[in-house]
Amino acid sequence: MVLPSPLANQALTAFSSHRKIGRHHLAFYRAWLQGLDLKVAADRYLESGLDLRLARATLGWIQEALTMAARRYGKHALVRLLRLPLGPPPPETTIAATSAPSLEDFRAATDPDGFYSEAELTALYLDAHPQSHDKQARHRARLIARQLATLVWLEDLLATDPQPQDSVAAWFDDRLAARLILASIGTLGDLLERIRTHGYRWWVTVPRLGEKGATRLVAWLSQHASSLGNLPAQGHAPLRSIPATALMRPASTAIMPLESFVPPAAIDGSRGLNRSLGRCQIDAGNDYQAIQAWLRARALSPHTERAYRREAERLLLWAVLERGLALSSLTIDDVTAYRDWLGGLAQTPPERWTWRIAQAEWLAPRSTPRWSPSWRPFEGALSARSQVHAYTILKSLFEWLCKVRYLDSNPWEAVAARYTGTPSSPSFEVTHAFTRSHWRYLIGYLGTLPDNDAAHRMRFVIPFAYATGLRLAELVDARLGRLYSMPLKDELGVRWMLKVLGKGNRWRSVPMPAMVMDALRVYLTRRGLDPEPGANLPDAPLIAPLVARDSLEPLDPSTLYKAMRGFFKDAAHSLGQQGHLEDARKIELATTHWLRHTRGSHSAETMPINLIQRLLGHASVATTGIYTSTDEESLYRALDETVSAALRPNA
Repeated sequence: MVLPSPLANQALTAFSSHRKIGRHHLAFYRAWLQGLDLKVAADRYLESGLDLRLARATLGWIQEALTMAARRYGKHALVRLLRLPLGPPPPETTIAATSAPSLEDFRAATDPDGFYSEAELTALYLDAHPQSHDKQARHRARLIARQLATLVWLEDLLATDPQPQDSVAAWFDDRLAARLILASIGTLGDLLERIRTHGYRWWVTVPRLGEKGATRLVAWLSQHASSLGNLPAQGHAPLRSIPATALMRPASTAIMPLESFVPPAAIDGSRGLNRSLGRCQIDAGNDYQAIQAWLRARALSPHTERAYRREAERLLLWAVLERGLALSSLTIDDVTAYRDWLGGLAQTPPERWTWRIAQAEWLAPRSTPRWSPSWRPFEGALSARSQVHAYTILKSLFEWLCKVRYLDSNPWEAVAARYTGTPSSPSFEVTHAFTRSHWRYLIGYLGTLPDNDAAHRMRFVIPFAYATGLRLAELVDARLGRLYSMPLKDELGVRWMLKVLGKGNRWRSVPMPAMVMDALRVYLTRRGLDPEPGANLPDAPLIAPLVARDSLEPLDPSTLYKAMRGFFKDAAHSLGQQGHLEDARKIELATTHWLRHTRGSHSAETMPINLIQRLLGHASVATTGIYTSTDEESLYRALDETVSAALRPNA
């Protein structure tokens, strides 16, 4: 949750008074005292690419901190010395001492352990290099020796290594710390967790912190890995450049993604109580291998595979961790308990939750990456519809395992698909759609976005998703090579169509209106591609990642989902500032699927139901009927007019 500015300022003020000195700070300061260019010193000891103004500000802060420390310990004579950049000796001195090393180099070679006092070391230096007996040179040597000795003394007193519990304001300048605090990153531990959870693009939620600044912060954290811990690979580079194996979490028996979950050998399914005694037709010695065989055989699309894996994963984790049983040992009582457990998860008061593992242990925010330590198999309570969906998939899984003789029987056959909650009404989808006035506002708000890559992408995505009614998975799967044109029958010109691979691995063609094609051409030009779709590689996606606009890799569905949610929230915030609070609250709730429902709802005003069914890719016309069965606004207006007339005085 974003902190209000006054609260953030209070926190920053409190933290800033405890700014800490690190060894890298003193190394930077020592280099400056010895005459190294300030920018070079900052790049070497602070952050690579640090703004020169920030380097100067850091230098001033270090000077002040060292001065206060010297005074605090009664070393008043050292205050001026610590502010005196001696740098390299003047030319005339250099000529006189051409062959003599600097006192610093002499100290490093002769006395690395600091055995000699300042006076002793100076005497040794002059004995070894009598050509440096020049009075001015001797004076400079003594001053430099005193500076170095003072810094060594202060380092032992002040310098510390950063720790996870340290505030960000203890190590970063005030402006940067304030931005991090506003993003709910108050400590270095919070910063590490944000990077581990969100990966390379963790910085997008931090105000006024770009990719370059984030890269410097990650580099700084890596320099102090000995005290802070190592960052994962996804914190250093985009996911597309990291092998999938590097993103896997270490295998463990805990609430983990399926690919990292390792049940104890006794309950891994190799000796499951429901295992078939006949010859198994799949190469599977345990439950994990059986699930993988099912996914390979039955998941015909990436979307289906994700849905199937999710439900199998949830049941396997529950069986092992909550029930202490292998998946292949579950009985009718066990699957009945799981059905009821699903219905109560995240909607049962804690005092009435009777299961071994707390509800919160199973939950994590939406779109938490699978490689994140914060990942959990559930986002919140399951709707009645989702509960039935889970039941259907799991029943199908066990049915298939019985067919291939991995299991002896299917306990789900004896369990009814009972669910908790209220079933969705037929008009549920219609309520999750934008009105005409909302849509006009959103199109207008699109035009106010700044001139950057993200805005150009959104100016295509929103009209594209609205016009076609495509599902989220269909949007990111769309390719330029699936666009085709046909001449119009009654006039000059062409109609553009897009081939779409939808649910059930079924192909359909959807129209691409002229305005959507115009938006696509502008977007392709922005990506550095040819504005004519056919002149590009056929595998190029219609919607591309921001960091690789010409890439053939499609955009991740969760990335597009979050980008569109962000657009709706920003639009809602702007509308709320105009005083339209109720409308703003509705738009703030919108997701990508709302555009699909909006297309169905708007099409129902003018199009036959069979054409809407074809456009949206519904297997049954009954599903499409939700958009045509009711017209609440017409009913409201008719009734309101009638009642108003009846209640009017002297009617």
